[in-house]
Amino acid sequence: MKRSRGEFSLTVSRALQLIGLFSPQRSELGISELSRELKLSKTAVHRLVQALELHQFLDHSPVSRKYRIGVEAFRVGSLFSRSLEREAHPYMRELVVNTGFTCYLSVLRNDVIVIMALVEGGGSPIRHSIPIGERIPVHSTAAGKAALALLDDAAVEEIIKRAGMAKATAHTHTDLRKLKADLAVIRARGYSVNWEERFIGVGSVATAIPGGIDGSIPIISVGFATSQVRREDVPALGERVAKAAKEIGRRHVRNG
Repeated sequence: MKRSRGEFSLTVSRALQLIGLFSPQRSELGISELSRELKLSKTAVHRLVQALELHQFLDHSPVSRKYRIGVEAFRVGSLFSRSLEREAHPYMRELVVNTGFTCYLSVLRNDVIVIMALVEGGGSPIRHSIPIGERIPVHSTAAGKAALALLDDAAVEEIIKRAGMAKATAHTHTDLRKLKADLAVIRARGYSVNWEERFIGVGSVATAIPGGIDGSIPIISVGFATSQVRREDVPALGERVAKAAKEIGRRHVRNG
């Protein structure tokens, strides 16, 4: 029996949803877990998994008998991260050399921030590193707030409605009005600050890269232990990150 175009579109959508369930915390998933997450029967999930495994987007572990991301998914995904990293890497390296802190390149995707690339800091034995591919919330991170600051109130409200504002520490914004006030400040000064909003003892500053890349909102940020930075030194650090973001934006325009 012939399948309709809509049926094929739904199958593709479900396959993409399935791939999106994998993360650094959940690098291997079984049929039962995938079935539960997708709210599909195990038979339907098994068909999707077979097709993805055939094309090497998934790989089957003979030890755990679960599935993990395959080499083809890595190859395709790396094309996006490389194009971003190519533009930003010299400026990320410069930030690390000048501050000693780890520098991140991330992007707003599906209501969360995804870490695309990083350059490890080496200036201090105190480190808090977020792995590539990690998804972090928008409301309690400097990168997330930097991205939200580029959007209008209606778009911010839609994202927060879907993503929520879970409380992580006593400093986390859980009131949308206060978050909007913070975003107004970020727009005015050109950079965002996270001071122990997601983890106690951890801070960061971030700026969205002007103009965007590949239609997305890329962000550059530096992360540090709050014991390493005095609050009065944060503006200088923020201005340094904002300057790097502008330079990356100009470089993209020149090379685009």
